[in-house]
Amino acid sequence: MNFDLFSRSKYRVNDKSGDDVALVLPGVCFGVLDGATDAEGRDLNGVPYGRAASMVASQILAEILLPYQNREKDAETLLADLCTSYARAFQDYDLNQLPATTVAMAIDCGANWRFLSLGDSGIRINGARVLKHEKLIDSISTEVRVSIFKILAEKFNDPDEHELMTRQAIFLGLAEAQSRGLLSEDIVEMLIEETIDNLKLSGISEIVRDFLLLGIRHQNRFSNSDENILCYDIVSSRKPVLGQWVEEIVPKQEVKTIEIFSDGYASYPEEVSIVAWEKEFSRCDEVDFHRIDEFATVKGGTSSEFFDDRTVIVVHTPN
Repeated sequence: MNFDLFSRSKYRVNDKSGDDVALVLPGVCFGVLDGATDAEGRDLNGVPYGRAASMVASQILAEILLPYQNREKDAETLLADLCTSYARAFQDYDLNQLPATTVAMAIDCGANWRFLSLGDSGIRINGARVLKHEKLIDSISTEVRVSIFKILAEKFNDPDEHELMTRQAIFLGLAEAQSRGLLSEDIVEMLIEETIDNLKLSGISEIVRDFLLLGIRHQNRFSNSDENILCYDIVSSRKPVLGQWVEEIVPKQEVKTIEIFSDGYASYPEEVSIVAWEKEFSRCDEVDFHRIDEFATVKGGTSSEFFDDRTVIVVHTPN
């Protein structure tokens, strides 16, 4: 077996750490964790919330998975153990809401590979089958963010300012964007109605409206909860309750390659290699730099930042 690893923060000059962390324990597991970027830029002892989340969770995972018997625990129990230990690790900090992280991992279970993903980091098996969960709340944020970007094109000539104001509107919420004069009341209403119509969400229109008005900065209230349809599972202080993890167990003789990646990669390459992943990233960045078209997402690029951190582990098995 051999493996390659590539990880780069969203900062183009690469002088700051990102929120992705790779976990590499040959004979035990390979994993990628992507900490959720804090909308308010908070940190713990100088470490950004997102990176603190992925670092702590990766250390706990290593401790959990080193004993072989734990690798065969059912997913619900394994993830609950992770979240319980995760909450305990932060108990000395006075935090109203703990940071959160995704996790995608390939666990070595003797004769089998066990693939398990929670959140929007993913796994590709044999260069073909992809295991990844897509959250409805991200689709909503992306839909309205693209619309805001196009509307603000008339206000801002500088591309970086244009992108940053778009981020501000979606992260702080449409209500705050209106109060700051960034968007008019009529535009805010249009954005909400169009998002609901385009995504066919009329049955939950009030829930969507509430989310968009308050913004992504309050998104944590939907994590590991079953309050409504926008809720999602992730590694956080509470255990997952929706069963949104993706899991598959595959005999080792059927697995030739494993790729584990964060959502900083918007598209998948045809070939299985780090070079191929980076070439595909560059292609996407050139084709849709602002991430408003073919590769639309919650953030776009600027002259100083890529749209997100990115990490990929490529494993070639002996088969």
